[in-house]
Amino acid sequence: MLKLNPIAFKPFPLFYNCIFMQIVYLFIFLISGFAEEHFVRIWPENPVVQFGGSLEINCSASIEADAIGLETAFRREIIGTGSNWKLFRLTNISDWNTNSLCYAKDSGAKTAKATITVYSKSHDDCNTPIRDLTVTLLKGEEQLLVKTFKDHTQLEAGAVVVNHRIRAQQNDYNKTITCQTSLDLRPAGPLLANTSHGISLRTFDFAKAPLLHTGLFLEAGTLMKVTCDAPEVSPADEATFDLWFAGKPLTFITTVMGGLASAQAEIASSSVGDHELICTVSLGPVTRTVKKTVNVFALPKPILQIGSSEAVVGQKVNITCGVEGSASPGFKMQILDAAKTLASSNVNEHFLHCFITSIITSETNHIPFSILDGPQMDDSSCPQIWTWKEGSTTTLTCSALGNPTATVQCWKDGRLYKIGKPQLIQIEHDGIYQCNATNQYGFDVRDVTIYVERKSQSAFNFICQVVSCRLNLVKQTDKNSGHHSPSIYSPVKKKLEWFWS
Repeated sequence: MLKLNPIAFKPFPLFYNCIFMQIVYLFIFLISGFAEEHFVRIWPENPVVQFGGSLEINCSASIEADAIGLETAFRREIIGTGSNWKLFRLTNISDWNTNSLCYAKDSGAKTAKATITVYSKSHDDCNTPIRDLTVTLLKGEEQLLVKTFKDHTQLEAGAVVVNHRIRAQQNDYNKTITCQTSLDLRPAGPLLANTSHGISLRTFDFAKAPLLHTGLFLEAGTLMKVTCDAPEVSPADEATFDLWFAGKPLTFITTVMGGLASAQAEIASSSVGDHELICTVSLGPVTRTVKKTVNVFALPKPILQIGSSEAVVGQKVNITCGVEGSASPGFKMQILDAAKTLASSNVNEHFLHCFITSIITSETNHIPFSILDGPQMDDSSCPQIWTWKEGSTTTLTCSALGNPTATVQCWKDGRLYKIGKPQLIQIEHDGIYQCNATNQYGFDVRDVTIYVERKSQSAFNFICQVVSCRLNLVKQTDKNSGHHSPSIYSPVKKKLEWFWS
């Protein structure tokens, strides 16, 4: 650092100061005069023009205008002249070599240079002076990328391609991606901004395979509902379906509930055998397919044949259960009786069934069949012991099992008793009855005993109960007193003797 010594510094006398100032003024005058005599200027020094456009440049110098010229690569014309200046118009500026020079002939002055910035507004390739360009990628209002090119040294414009990778999210669906370009040519030129056409994002979530809900067996000529589900898809309302069965497209309806998209259809076929059911679901660029095999079967009509519609118990009967044509594999044939038992004598008429069954359906045919048997009597059809009261009205019932229905008769002392009709009970009904059941296939015999209670016997039973109660009271009283009282028993004994007499 330079330091001044205040002691060593001494001011000049006033006379010398005046002379010094005059010399300085003269030097400045000479320099300025020399500069005025030898100069070349250009304006504007940093013009901005659109590619293919025109530009006006003014050249001035410390010489007459006739000696002023402009060196440029573009077509030029003089559009104005002054005492020491010329105005040039440059047209069709279509070259990136943008230096233009103003000069003066027969002058010792140097040239003056103008650096022209040429720009281009292209919607497709963003052709611009790349060093002044800013590219911004947007997702909706969110900035994804801002890229500048300040370090770009080339003056020429060129195609700019900016790549940016993003991870698609489910909530990005239908958001718009745009490219914004900004060409900042200020202060000499404009600020040019441009926005590309937006591209809508279509994000899809189809992680799970579709599900096909259907039965595995279908009877020929019948309808069966099928459903194809696409679970947890987004957006579910854009899922498209394609359903085929047995090589033919199906008509279906689609429904959407939350993240579940479904298609419902009905399938039918008259062709017996295995057929493929195919469901294809498409969502954006993703396509998934699910398949199932459905067996179409035809259940034949059963035919039941029997040697005779009637048979006696113990007799062999041939029964045949068959079908028309050939049956599909996997079916079972059965011969059943409606009463579950073929040989039963307590059912007059049976129905024999010929069943053909599969996993999901069955066919049947039936014919009536009678089993013939002799009569049989037991406690349920003809009870062996009856107890009636004299003077009451009671009905004797006695029947027999068998086919055909047996005739039943009951006899007592050689007399036929009326079975199944109400009778006024008398003492004469007391006794043993012999009941016979007969039909053309046999007979059965059963003894039935009837007890008739007399009216007096009922009164005697009541008196005995009363006397027994009195005797118990007398004994209890005598026991309490500790004395024997034979006089109390004597009247009771006489009454009993009188009653029995």
